[in-house]
This record gives sequence, C-alpha cells and structure tokens, in this order.
Amino acid sequence: MDGSKVAQTWIFRGLCDLYFAFVCNDAFGWTFEDYERFAEISGLEKFLKALLLFHRHHEYGSLGEAQAREMLNKMAKNLGHDFDAMLQNAATHGANVARTLTMEFDGYKGSDLVKALKAGYMETRYPVPKPISDAFPIPGAPGFAHDPLSSSGFTKFIYALCNECIFALSAHVAFSDVIKQLGALYAARESFQRFNNLFWEHRCKALLAQVVGRLP
Repeated sequence: MDGSKVAQTWIFRGLCDLYFAFVCNDAFGWTFEDYERFAEISGLEKFLKALLLFHRHHEYGSLGEAQAREMLNKMAKNLGHDFDAMLQNAATHGANVARTLTMEFDGYKGSDLVKALKAGYMETRYPVPKPISDAFPIPGAPGFAHDPLSSSGFTKFIYALCNECIFALSAHVAFSDVIKQLGALYAARESFQRFNNLFWEHRCKALLAQVVGRLP
C-alpha cells in the first residue's frame, strides 16, 4: 500500500473533523462546545497519525491490501492517544512542534495548551473529577479560573499543529486530490470558504495553490 495514500486518507478524515467543529460553532455557538472541542482534538490526532504512519511506510508498503490495512490499523491503535509521544515523534519528521509550543494563542502559551489538549481528550466526553481549568486560576479571584478549552486560542493552536503536519508532509505527499474531494462535499456551503480562510496558514495555502490553483 502506498504511504502517500495513507497520509491523504488520514488528512482527509482529520479535515472533516475540523470542519464539523467549525460548522457546529458557526451554527450553534458554544451550545455544543464539548463536541466541537472533541472533534478538533480528534482532527489533530488524525493529522499527527497521517505524518507518523507515512514515515513508517516501509513496514506496510510491500504488503497486500488486506494485510496492509490490518498492519495500519494495529499501528494506529498502538500510537493510541499519547499526544506527548506523537508530538515528539512528529518533530523528528519535520513538524516544527517546538516553535508552536512557544507561540501565544489568545493569551495561552502553546505548551500550556498541550496540557489542555491531553486533558480535553477525556474531559470533552466524560465527567472528570478535576477539570483542566483548575490549573488556570485567575490571580486575585478565588474560585474563578480560565478555561483553555473554551478559548478561541485552543482552536488556533490545533490549526497551527495541523498545518505543521501538512507542511512536513508536503515534501513527500501531494494533497490536491484531498482538497478536491473536500471541496466536492462542502464547497457549496458558505461556511466552507471561511473555514479555509481561518484554517490554512499562508505557507500551506501557497503550496496547495501550486497544484489546485486555489483553495475551494
């Protein structure tokens, strides 16, 4: 099985997750915030796995279709939801994770938002004994705290890491078909262009424009 096809498939599914979260927020505001945030976290997970699975193509590339699918499923499951490990591994494959962790996203440092990312994987789905907001108390305001999972900075952080994955993969993988496939599903929606405007970093837009003319 071709590693490029694997990366394209995982990136496509990740983009669908991120666009779902965008549409949900666009239509309902914060009403379904937990679902939006989980979709964003799930989207990033797929972007990271796209990068990591591509760089292990030598493990499944020579296998038949059925065997390769079984191998990929096992590899993806073994990666689990360990974002620390996946981010560290992604950094060895060209994703500038260190830069993103030092950046500020609406008042939150990227390294702090990694903590929210890891906590949010569970907190957006289940009641938890200690929400991540407890780690962000407001100075001088006992009993009050910032909630990074409710911040627009969290979304921007997710987008930045996803763009890092795309940029790292772009040296090896073409994404024109992915963009066209996504456009075929969603380009008729007014929100789709706004999602593209917010999601794609200029460097990734420039890369994709070379092969598809422009983003949908």
